[in-house]
Amino acid sequence: MSSSAAREADTAPAPGGRASFIRGLFAGSIHDDLLFPYPDPLEARDPREAATVTRLIKQLRELREDVIDPAKFDEEETIGDDVVAALAESGFLGLTIPPEYGGIGLSATAYARVFEAISDADASTAVLVGVHCGLGSKAIVLYGTEEQKQRYLPALARGEMLAAYALTEPEIGSDAQHIRSKAMLSPDGSEWIIDGHKIWIGNAHKAGVIVTFAQTPVQRKGATEQRPTAFIIRPDMPGFKVVGTVRKLGIRGSTQAELLYDGMRVPADHVLGGVGRGFSVAVHVLNAGRLTLVAGCTGGAKSALGEMARYAEQREQFGHPLAHFEITQRKMSQLASEIYAADAMLGILASLADRPDADHSLESACAKVFASDMVWRATDELVQVAGGRGFVKPYPYERMLRDSRINRIFEGANEVLRLFIALNGVEGPAGQLKEVGAALRRPMKNLGLLGGYAASRVRGALRATSTLDVDLHPGLADHKRYFERHVAELKAASRGAIMRHRAELLERQLVLERLANMAIELFATGAVISRTQRLLSEGDDSTHADVLALCDMFCVLSGRRFRAARNALDNSEDDVDDARRSVAAAVRASGGYFVRDAILDDEVANSSYRASRSDT
Repeated sequence: MSSSAAREADTAPAPGGRASFIRGLFAGSIHDDLLFPYPDPLEARDPREAATVTRLIKQLRELREDVIDPAKFDEEETIGDDVVAALAESGFLGLTIPPEYGGIGLSATAYARVFEAISDADASTAVLVGVHCGLGSKAIVLYGTEEQKQRYLPALARGEMLAAYALTEPEIGSDAQHIRSKAMLSPDGSEWIIDGHKIWIGNAHKAGVIVTFAQTPVQRKGATEQRPTAFIIRPDMPGFKVVGTVRKLGIRGSTQAELLYDGMRVPADHVLGGVGRGFSVAVHVLNAGRLTLVAGCTGGAKSALGEMARYAEQREQFGHPLAHFEITQRKMSQLASEIYAADAMLGILASLADRPDADHSLESACAKVFASDMVWRATDELVQVAGGRGFVKPYPYERMLRDSRINRIFEGANEVLRLFIALNGVEGPAGQLKEVGAALRRPMKNLGLLGGYAASRVRGALRATSTLDVDLHPGLADHKRYFERHVAELKAASRGAIMRHRAELLERQLVLERLANMAIELFATGAVISRTQRLLSEGDDSTHADVLALCDMFCVLSGRRFRAARNALDNSEDDVDDARRSVAAAVRASGGYFVRDAILDDEVANSSYRASRSDT
């Protein structure tokens, strides 16, 4: 997409809005056409691109043997220049850059599949490539002028320099609307002078090109307002400084840097996307990044399951391999079913990202929460199965656990994404109550960064019904029936929460969290049903039993989680929520645990405990 087309898409949504599967669910409507039929595999849609992906995955396997060494990267807390050069030579630094600028120009679907393979090889390498291809370079691809693209994209594709994306600030986080960095145009109009402070910026310590953001004065309705603007900057610009890098729990091979802009002078032609249009740049780039995070988490979970299966077959206890015991089998089977669901969501999400008529921001948020929670559970269970070996080096299990933890924070913390899902979901049903609708619009201005809903109004029930109107295999009949029932229950639960709490719903985060969890389970279940239907319609009968077993297991367990969230919305949970608030108030007042020591109940023990807490 050209920069002008991207800007036009931001201001002029398609007639009638774009359909959202998740938003429809909150209204009791099922957009069958967004999930069914399950997307064709890439080789059926674009054989040439599929061949490119196959080649890249093969090259990645060779790189894993030659230069990608996760244990070394983790121990040395860096990825060497030789590795970056090898990645560039094989094309991995030009994945999202169009061919006319020296890159490969993969579609969203193809990029997701390659990124999954990179994540399976090494999480730190995936972060380096993701920041370079999916954030820094992607912003220039989407919003750069032709001159900017010609100047920077070929060098980025060749790996002559790395790209970074500097949005996050110490007190603001990644809220592009309220960043504190400031940019003022010089008196002669030739350059911008930027003062600001950025943290957690991947690749920034050695990047040659960085997309960053600062507030700029713009004229709106005769008044001057501060609006975020995106800029392309370089480390050789006067006033740019790398303050330092941080040491981390996981993904230690990647590097996150702290940046300081002290009167940094940026040429006027390095504005990206137009003055005052930085929010649009941030929204579109970050929303696309969530798809690759889902792919990375899915690949990581597959790797964890493979390690678990191999270890459980080799390690013997009580005369049998660990895999013989039902508790181990429970762990492996549940993880397999969850990976099946994440994989199914990934296929649909990638297809939606390549469709101009669909809004996939809620779907990507749901999949991100599901997949990042899943990969953490997967690596935690892997460590548990490995026992003492899971906790120590040189075994890879503890590193895999550490590497997986960041995913619940990356691209929007899961707690915030759950609020984003629920608030956007109830916005339609809440429209009938003016005071609720007005209240909802306030947080949407901030949460909009997570998905870009402010840019387009989506369809509600148009082309949708309350039933799943597709032909399904007889083995899926029960799952279809429960899915339709649960959609109706989400609608009823949403309306009930709106009517009960009205404008106060915004402050009832426990209620919103439960609604979001219900929606996440429904999207996962719908994706699983669609994927299973596709697999059952292909292949031979010998594979159908295993596929149905995976589907049955996931749908049943997902249904139980859905019902638990639904039941927690009943009035009976109010007393528990009141207790939660009361206990939290006591913790806040005391600065931690507030009950006297159970074993040594004297002032020395309790004062020592309080002192140790204050020291930390």
